[in-house]
Amino acid sequence: MSPKFSALLILIILDKAGSSVRPVVTFKPNWDKIFTTEFLTMTCNVRSPIPADMRYTWYKNNNPIHTAQSYEIRDAKQDNSGNYQCKGTNTNISDPVRLDVSHDWVILQAPLYVHEGDDVTLRCHHYPGYSGNETIFYKDNGVIRNWGSDPELRINNINLGGSRGYKCTKEVYHHLIYYQYSGGTSIPMKEIFTTPEIKVTPFPVLEGDDVTVTCHTNVSPYRPETELQFAFHKDMQNIQSFNSSNQYGFQSAKVKNSGRYYCEAKTVSGRIIVKRSKMLNIELNAIFTQPEIIMTANEITEGDNMTLTCHTVRSGLITDTELEFAFYRDGKNVQEFSLSDRYEVQSAELKHSGNYSCKVRSSTKNITRSSEEVYIQIQELFSKPEIEMIPDVDIERNQMILTCNTIVMRNDIELQFSFYKNGQKIQEFNSSHQYVIPSTQLEDSGNYYCEVRTSRNGVKKRSEELTVGQQGNTELFIILLPLALVMLLLLVAILVTFFICSKHHFVKTHEPTTEPTCNVQPEISYSVLAMFPMSQNTPLTTSKNQENNVTYATVKPKSRSQPAADPDSIYQNT
Repeated sequence: MSPKFSALLILIILDKAGSSVRPVVTFKPNWDKIFTTEFLTMTCNVRSPIPADMRYTWYKNNNPIHTAQSYEIRDAKQDNSGNYQCKGTNTNISDPVRLDVSHDWVILQAPLYVHEGDDVTLRCHHYPGYSGNETIFYKDNGVIRNWGSDPELRINNINLGGSRGYKCTKEVYHHLIYYQYSGGTSIPMKEIFTTPEIKVTPFPVLEGDDVTVTCHTNVSPYRPETELQFAFHKDMQNIQSFNSSNQYGFQSAKVKNSGRYYCEAKTVSGRIIVKRSKMLNIELNAIFTQPEIIMTANEITEGDNMTLTCHTVRSGLITDTELEFAFYRDGKNVQEFSLSDRYEVQSAELKHSGNYSCKVRSSTKNITRSSEEVYIQIQELFSKPEIEMIPDVDIERNQMILTCNTIVMRNDIELQFSFYKNGQKIQEFNSSHQYVIPSTQLEDSGNYYCEVRTSRNGVKKRSEELTVGQQGNTELFIILLPLALVMLLLLVAILVTFFICSKHHFVKTHEPTTEPTCNVQPEISYSVLAMFPMSQNTPLTTSKNQENNVTYATVKPKSRSQPAADPDSIYQNT
């Protein structure tokens, strides 16, 4: 940087605390060292627009020395050396700058503000009023430029490591002789921007948080026009290329966002300077662990109370009211999201068996986790009952017996039975599994079913319905129909025989014939009709042991002549 450019530069900074600004002190000429007898003007630069009533105060070594925007030193003296600061009305005080006033023969001058990457000019300056001759420049005691008439050394792209160890020697003519004198300096190097620091908000980071990662750096107050670009990396992989934003963010953070982050900042124009931050390990804290279903008992039987718990471990950084729980059986929701982590079933039934799972979600963050499925089998106490009818074969008693049959799974279970007809209870619960109708009547027809329950926990099961009456009457009709037909045929036969005999008698009276007359005694036929009660499952045949239950009917046509002798009887069982 040339002294002329530095002298004309007005530098300002904006302080982070509120809207106050920090002034910047500049020198003209822009050298950090001068000789006695020389002059220098200091200026207190405040950000424009400058209020008309702005007042300034100058300080040397923390003591007030002047009240104006500029402070001039004429005919400098060694006691003018020191640290200078200025302050404006309602501004912060400036950073201190150092002025050295020397009474030596040779000094090595550097600009007041030198930043990394600058092109810097150093001047090997001799005392005013004397003649100077050729100059040698050194760096770390090594010659970097030998004798020459030019008293200035130009350094391109200076860096922090190369800002020290410079000196020069020069011949100065006095008392008619050239004497060789030397002067040295450490260039007051400044960073054009500070090494970036990566920060994360909020901290600590929880799942579901909206996270912002910031690459924080400060541009030199003496170079406020410096433009920077920023890039971000996670686990050594670039996740955001260089651009003007110093922030990188992600919404609804997940565990996969955990990792080692760092950022880079670089200048946009001039010498490209790139700086990298330290690593920042961002570890997302799970607000709750993977849930699991826990059952209160290892085995649940019908009638037991079943309690399932959706167990998860909460982060200490959240409240109890931030989690909600829901339960599912075979993929279908059985309990909506609520603050309760329990699902209860009073008096469990077989239908409550299935694959159970639960879900946990945060009411404030978009985080939901599901448990693994757990199969729960409700143990059966007894099978579903079946109602059956046992017909009584004793016609005189004509009973109907209904039985309620079930299979008991455990020996210690006591069961009770009840019976219903057409939805109305006809037998209260008791230990008998039978219901007896002593004498079956037509009105006993209907739909019957039974119920079985345990005497301990009230588990109840119902049979399917059994229809009694309509179907039974149909079967009876099927049995009686052939008998009725037989009787009808017998009646027809009797009438036909009677008609024939009458016709023969009429022919014999009026027209004698050689054909046999009806005076011959006809054969006598006997028919027997066996009647007995039958159930709907009884075959349409007569039991052998019922052959003695007969009714005899004798058919004997009248004769006009002598009675016929008794023929042998003919019996027929139908």
